[in-house]
Amino acid sequence: MQSVLFVITALVIQRIQGFGTGAPASKCGDMFPSHSQIQPENSLPPYTLTASSYTYKQGDTITITLVSPTRASFAGYIIGAKDPATLNNNIGRFTNSATGKILPCGSSGAGAVTHQSSQSEYRLEFQWQPTADTTGNVVFMATVVESYTTFWMNIVTSVIYPEVQTTQAFVLQTTQKPETTTQPVTESIQITTTTTSTTTIKPTTKASILPGDTSSLKSDSECGATKGCFIDCTGNSCNYIVTWRDNGDAVDFELSTKLQDTNNKWIAIAFSSDLKMGADEVVACLNVGGSTDVQRSYNDGKNNKQVTNPSAGLSNTVVTVQDGMFKCSFRKNKRLSRRKRQTTNSLFVDLDSDYNLMFGTGPAYPGNRIGMHSINPVVTPGKVDFQSFSVIGDTAKYPLVKIHACLMIISWIFCTGVAIIAARYYKPVWSKSSLFNQKIWFQIHRTLMVTAMALTIVAFIIIFVEVGGYSQVSASPGKEYLPSHPVLGIIVTILCVLNPIMSFFRPGPNDKTRPIFNWAHWGVGMLAQILAIITIIFGVELQKSTAPKYTVWVVVGFVIYYVIMEITQKVVDKLAESKTGEGEIDTVEMKQNGSQNGSFNQPPAYSEDNKNKKDTLLKKSLLALH
Repeated sequence: MQSVLFVITALVIQRIQGFGTGAPASKCGDMFPSHSQIQPENSLPPYTLTASSYTYKQGDTITITLVSPTRASFAGYIIGAKDPATLNNNIGRFTNSATGKILPCGSSGAGAVTHQSSQSEYRLEFQWQPTADTTGNVVFMATVVESYTTFWMNIVTSVIYPEVQTTQAFVLQTTQKPETTTQPVTESIQITTTTTSTTTIKPTTKASILPGDTSSLKSDSECGATKGCFIDCTGNSCNYIVTWRDNGDAVDFELSTKLQDTNNKWIAIAFSSDLKMGADEVVACLNVGGSTDVQRSYNDGKNNKQVTNPSAGLSNTVVTVQDGMFKCSFRKNKRLSRRKRQTTNSLFVDLDSDYNLMFGTGPAYPGNRIGMHSINPVVTPGKVDFQSFSVIGDTAKYPLVKIHACLMIISWIFCTGVAIIAARYYKPVWSKSSLFNQKIWFQIHRTLMVTAMALTIVAFIIIFVEVGGYSQVSASPGKEYLPSHPVLGIIVTILCVLNPIMSFFRPGPNDKTRPIFNWAHWGVGMLAQILAIITIIFGVELQKSTAPKYTVWVVVGFVIYYVIMEITQKVVDKLAESKTGEGEIDTVEMKQNGSQNGSFNQPPAYSEDNKNKKDTLLKKSLLALH
């Protein structure tokens, strides 16, 4: 019995140590967790691994970021710098391990990092430097553990290339295809500096090896004549081109785009019955470590799923990756035979029917797995007839998203902006005037705040209808804060509804708790407005908003203007108080009890009669301007 308990205890201790104190150095090679016989997940990892630079030279420090765009936490990890050709030896050295520890891997003795506790994280940054023997391409690879039974492997960065030295004269040879012959022509470009040595760089398919390449994707002259096209072009320069041509029982497709880095990437089209992801057939062209492929898959909700036979219905597949250009062509059957339909067991659209066409790009992982795109795919505004030669130069608009944004801006920039100023600075302006038996300032404040609440609720419902419930936002590179937009929006809506509910429990005019209510009402309102402005700034940066890039600065400009208006109102009140000897308005309101009709207990000298008419006119003019 004791021996059995000893074995069980040993296994438990081993499991706890394996999970809590990090991976051992023996795992630097295969990076496979020793979690019994548990296999890694085949689904898309909820984590990304990125590097701060696409090139390196001796002395550089590169920041490696492990993050979950959806803030999904992880409890363990091992990250190593690898040679992308072999994915075996660890190279270079880590100089910072964040909350983890450095493993004695590779020739440097510091070629990997791992966790040293089971504390949950969702974002970590590490620093890595090349060593003297680091001369080739580098890729960073991670295994990330969510729980003991759930982990993902082969999460990789883009390839990091050694920086090309151009301090001496060199000859750059490129191969071009002239229009009048099929024979390649070699063009030589000689750059002369003060040295006399010459270095020759051979042509390569890796665009990132030659930083500063300015070649562009040219428009297709056959668009509208012999092909249908979905394009984003300005003049003769394009960001992407998707073409199709009917070919009897099949349709020929061509996809082209310009990428900063083409390694470990995919470009793809999807056939959708609407403007949203979900129940869409996808055809993706992949380049993983120099190995290319074209395969089918499908979107199940927000997730991409692999199919049993990814090449079914596809033929004539060609993938070309050169000088930063990612091009792919394939022939797709319009429909599958009955036998293939029975063995494929996945969505296969009938190309005699019309569909919205989506085009996107993102990271690809070993095993030809499609990673989550950080930028939403572009979508045709209407359904495409794949037997036509139509040219589509526009993308889908999202009117409900626009309505949502407009309502929120009206609510939290116009309505609350005026309502708060009216309540804070205009109580004495109409101290003896009323509207429908209520003080004028109070009617302005209440009307605008009720309008803001109503518009916020409508906007809240509209966006939930548009996205089909709660939807997480992907983080764009350098904009990891964007996923907080829906969370902040929900918080703002709750606060917006909470404040008027609080007003139903407002203490009586002589109740000693009335000042507490005043401060609570002010605090909830101000918190809601501050968070709303932040949420709007994040929102206009989302791709679906299709807002111009300068829009965020317009909102920032409003914030600056609003602060100036607050200061101006304060200065005007201070000047008026110096003439009449009155106390500060805000202090009086917060410390004294109020009344049921929106007035407040004024000090003896504080009345509309004592106000200078010029001051009153100035205050009204400021409100009209605001």
